[in-house]
Amino acid sequence: MTWMEAYKRFWQNAFKMRGRARRKEYWVPQLFNGLIVFALSLIFSFVDSAMGFSTDMMANDQMTNVSFAKPSDIANGIWTLIILIPSFTLLARRLQDININGWWALVPNLGGIVFAIGMVATILIFAMGGAESAPLIILIIGGFIVFITAIVFFVFTVLDSKPGPNKYGEDPKKNERYYYDDSYGN
Repeated sequence: MTWMEAYKRFWQNAFKMRGRARRKEYWVPQLFNGLIVFALSLIFSFVDSAMGFSTDMMANDQMTNVSFAKPSDIANGIWTLIILIPSFTLLARRLQDININGWWALVPNLGGIVFAIGMVATILIFAMGGAESAPLIILIIGGFIVFITAIVFFVFTVLDSKPGPNKYGEDPKKNERYYYDDSYGN
């Protein structure tokens, strides 16, 4: 499988949870999507600059153009939404390749949600002048969950496929893994 075939499979199987995805099929789209985000950030940083947005608006006292979303943020947010479901289904198929139920791919998102809730609660309480530590504790716990989850799922995604068929489908590397040269025996 070439890199382009792997990225094409990412889009062809965007809504497919069944089956298995080998390491290359998982990591090539991660690389390409990361490069796309980098390119969008680079291109739209020029757009941000041309529109008067700065990377550090508070320090530069440029409060006239304060906005919650710069064009670069919007572009990256749109790209993230476009690849959200295909990335989820790809992770599910990758987990199934190592014989783990694909629905476990929801776990990284749940840790992120806990972290986001803690962050919003902390910001709101501190903005209102409160100093309760409960949201800060939720933020720390959510961050810890995200960190541990990232490590665990990174390990899952770099593990080699389980040889042979499993309950999720045929071995995607069966043609490469079981190469047998019969020319020596005859």
